[in-house]
Amino acid sequence: MRNIRLALEQLIESNTASEDIMSFHGVHGFLTALTICPAEIKPESVRVVILRGEVILTSQDASALDKAICLLTDDIDRSFNNEDGFTLLYEEDQSNFAMSMEDWCAGFMEAHFLAEDAWFQECEQEVCELLMPIMLASRLFDDELEFRSILQDQLLVEDMCNQIPEVLMELYLIFHSPESVRDKDVLKGGIQRSVPLS
Repeated sequence: MRNIRLALEQLIESNTASEDIMSFHGVHGFLTALTICPAEIKPESVRVVILRGEVILTSQDASALDKAICLLTDDIDRSFNNEDGFTLLYEEDQSNFAMSMEDWCAGFMEAHFLAEDAWFQECEQEVCELLMPIMLASRLFDDELEFRSILQDQLLVEDMCNQIPEVLMELYLIFHSPESVRDKDVLKGGIQRSVPLS
């Protein structure tokens, strides 16, 4: 993971089209959403988001970027199938936890916006509810009335943010498991249950 991170950060820093560089946590959140998403997103579209615009890359940089993205995506997909469950990358960054979580969730939502309709083709209400903690933590929706109300209750905010690892697992199961083998008891709880951060 460390080598992938270093390669991605170097490629992004040297090729980003704007001063708004996408952090590694943002990239990880973005690719996590693409791993969950049932829609196919073109590699060109992925590059445009990660590099904050259309950038003409050298063939060497394009190949290296695509390889790093592929390796990180494979690592994310494997983590959904670990016995210990999905672990959020930003949990490891205790020195700047809040900003890392915000970047990660904002990156996730950017990928969600790329194929928003695909997320709601099945289980629309359930998916909407499951996305709420990620939307909240991304801080992209702070001006909306529903989220302003939630933000006034710090305990509720912490509880919802603590649920994100479980929420991601449930979203992954919705889109990657046959209906017959989905754990209804797990999914039935929606966003009401809390998973402590470790």
